[in-house]
Amino acid sequence: MNLLSGHLAWRYLRRHPRRRHLAVTTLVSVAGVALGVGALVIVMGVLSGLEGFIEESVVMVDCPLSVLPDSGIVLAGGDSLAAMLEELPEVAVASPFIQGEAILRMPSRGVDTGCRIRGIDAGREFSDGAMAGRLSYGEVDLTSPDGGDRILMGLYLAETFYHSLGDTVFLFPPAALFSSRGHAVGVTVLGGAVETGLPVNDETLAYIDLELARRMYMPGGGVSGIGIRPAEGIGTAEAAAAVGRVLPAGTVLRTWEDMNPDLTASIKLERMGAFLAILLITLVATFNIVGTISRSAIERQSDISVLKAMGARNRLIFRIFLWEGVLVGALGVLIGLALGLAGCWVIGGTHLLRLPDVYSFHERIPVRVSPSDTVTVCAVAFLLSIVSGILPAMKAARIDPVKGLRD
Repeated sequence: MNLLSGHLAWRYLRRHPRRRHLAVTTLVSVAGVALGVGALVIVMGVLSGLEGFIEESVVMVDCPLSVLPDSGIVLAGGDSLAAMLEELPEVAVASPFIQGEAILRMPSRGVDTGCRIRGIDAGREFSDGAMAGRLSYGEVDLTSPDGGDRILMGLYLAETFYHSLGDTVFLFPPAALFSSRGHAVGVTVLGGAVETGLPVNDETLAYIDLELARRMYMPGGGVSGIGIRPAEGIGTAEAAAAVGRVLPAGTVLRTWEDMNPDLTASIKLERMGAFLAILLITLVATFNIVGTISRSAIERQSDISVLKAMGARNRLIFRIFLWEGVLVGALGVLIGLALGLAGCWVIGGTHLLRLPDVYSFHERIPVRVSPSDTVTVCAVAFLLSIVSGILPAMKAARIDPVKGLRD
């Protein structure tokens, strides 16, 4: 019976009952589902690519995991704790850092501006080579061969200083400006500029050596926190579980999402909004399926009456027209999936669509096709197609055979 109902449904979809040509309503229904699925696959692929790029840019600065003091701003014993964490097989790098704010002054250019300072051990922090890959000019080393200090700025911050590579830059921490007591003032030279991809970092962030930051901000010892990068092949959750088991009291572990709650919430909201907006398009397309099946049932009242006169039950008639919704949904999903994957390849894998030159960190729109997102899109569209066919199939099953033959 299932094969018979499927065969009749396919026959009804292919041909108009009176005219020997393909039913236009079937084409419209399939096209509506296909366009909705294709658009969803492309949009979700682009959003996933942008999320991946943003995450990559954020963890380049903040690290995927950070160990912070539970209270206060100083993490005591940071160096020994970092050495202990690096012994864990799940951890590739545990890099102490000190962060604060400072006024930068370049006397040769007469420029003053505020910025965020991040003092790090460059040998640890930049060991994966990711920052070197985003280097616009100069070097990522924060100490010169003669033992002097260098400062590595975000690209837009360095633009404020006219990209004066090698010029002297003075760093004034807040304590040096508002206290009569002597506080260390940093003396560095501009060693290079990096473009992380996030303007909030490229406009305000500057790296200096950890020891210089300690003299400026924490002369009594300690660090602001420890950045942790998981070992190769280890997920963030697995690394977090391993680190959490050995953390001493008075410390807390935070992910990059915890460190950037506004950014994380914005990404999730944007993703949900885009999904719901285009899902509405797919939902509207499924109304075409209701119309297609309802029209098919009306045009084939005599066929239904003949089948019932031959002993066919209402269940068989219901399955025939429900199969129409299944077939329209399956065809639409398959065609839409092909269109969506092709669109993702065109956007992300070719040079047909390129970002403006202002986005020098990325030539093409980043696209990342997520298998889970793609399966979700196809499943939702297919289920909507099936649900759309239930009501007209029930009405078709209730057609009176006597009335159908008379009409």
